[in-house]
This record gives sequence, C-alpha cells and structure tokens, in this order.
Amino acid sequence: MVGVGLKDGKPFAFYRVSSRSFPNRTAKLRGDEVAVLNLRETTNPYVSYTAVKIFRDYAVISNGSHTTFIAHALEWEKPKKALIHVLDAMDYERDVLNTPRIAGIIQRDKNEAFLGFAGKDEFWVKRVKLNEGKAFFTATYNVEGIETLSLDFKDENDLAERVVLELKFAHPVLAIGVVDFGDKFKIGIRGVKNL
Repeated sequence: MVGVGLKDGKPFAFYRVSSRSFPNRTAKLRGDEVAVLNLRETTNPYVSYTAVKIFRDYAVISNGSHTTFIAHALEWEKPKKALIHVLDAMDYERDVLNTPRIAGIIQRDKNEAFLGFAGKDEFWVKRVKLNEGKAFFTATYNVEGIETLSLDFKDENDLAERVVLELKFAHPVLAIGVVDFGDKFKIGIRGVKNL
C-alpha cells in the first residue's frame, strides 16, 4: 500500500508492507532513504529494496527497486513524467503473482501529489489534489484505483504506527511514514514485531 495526504497544510506519504509469504522483514533508515530487508534466505529478488528515497524537495515512496530510478528521473523530469517513464520501463514484477509496481511522490510545501500503478493488465499515473486530514492510497491488491481515508497522527512515527496497526488490511508487517516538516522530510518506521 502506498498513500499520500495532507496534515496541517504539509504533505505526507506512507508505505505499508502486508505479506503472507514474506512476513520476516524489517526496514532500515540509511541517510536519505529507507531499505526494506528480508530476514530469511530467499531467491526472490523482489522482497528487499529501497522503499523511500528523499531527493531535493521530493519524497518518493514505492514497493520496489523502482524507488531509486524514480528519484533519479526527478533530476530532469517533472513527477508525473518520472513516474510514467520508470513504471512503464520496469513494468510489473515477474514473480508468481505478477505483483504490480506502485509508487507515490510528494513535494515539499505542495498540496498535490502523484500516484502510479503498473500491473500486468493495468497502467496509470495520476495527480491528486490533497485535502486536509485525508489520504489517497493505492495497493497492489484489493483496491480499485485510488481510494481515500481519514488519517490523523502526531508525527512521522505515529503515522507509521497507525498505518501498520489501524488500517484493516490482512497480514501487516511494517509501515513507513514520511512527513514534510517545512525544512525537511522526517521518516518514521514501525514494524508489527517491534510495537
């Protein structure tokens, strides 16, 4: 699940990992990015990746290795084009489930954001106008296009905690919250096993 929203006039984003097949994962903050790491040996190339990357005034958040490529594309492209080009080039993941690639971009001090989806039979990138206290989100499964929810939180850590504990989706593993605090983005991480 990838979501974007507005709180106190500032944009925020979140990513939630829900998994029955690979529940033993953690997230590590590494400078201006967050890596999701699988803790068990596997040959699956899709379960460890950079999920968040901060680039200048942007925060990119996604469910796979396309995060870094989107951030790089922002060096010369606007957010919508960066999402379109990277998601189109990388397409859905070639695993047993044909897992869609999803991604979001927020920009500091802006009340608009972008969400993208690259599935086997569906592809879209959309600009969303952010509304106070609301979040727009998409997910790899069980969500049609973009849905909305109300979300209140104190800070980046509380955002991550609420996303992983309170959103009614099965098999929660961890969540990452990214909040614009004016001078910089702050990142919070919460896993089910360390709450």
